[in-house]
Amino acid sequence: MHRNKLACISELFIYLAGMGKKLLFVDDDANWREVASTSLQEAGYEVVTAQDASEAMEKALGEELGLIILDLNLAGESGLNFMKYLKHNLPDVPILLFTGMEHDDSTVRAMLDQGADQYLRKTGMAELIVTVGSYFR
Repeated sequence: MHRNKLACISELFIYLAGMGKKLLFVDDDANWREVASTSLQEAGYEVVTAQDASEAMEKALGEELGLIILDLNLAGESGLNFMKYLKHNLPDVPILLFTGMEHDDSTVRAMLDQGADQYLRKTGMAELIVTVGSYFR
């Protein structure tokens, strides 16, 4: 019983920590969008999703975003080029590159130098939620 109470309190704390925190999740993979959106909403974040750069631009402008999570390989588009556009138009919003591709250290460093705030491999939701939490302290 005591363990269940602690688990509930922990879940409530995670939820409350994310309240009022809006982020944009951009990924052309519908499954990743759904899994990430659901997981982040369960952690208490308000999630706006987009499947491509056009939809993301439309949804991002005029929003009070605390973070943009961006896939590098959008269908027919370069996430890196879109990141540069976002950095120019929304300079105060951090961008987390979230990709299934593996890159060497020098490539990751180059992406960070071009404007990304962080690079994270798509491995699972736990690491993503912890990382997102670091932007909303």
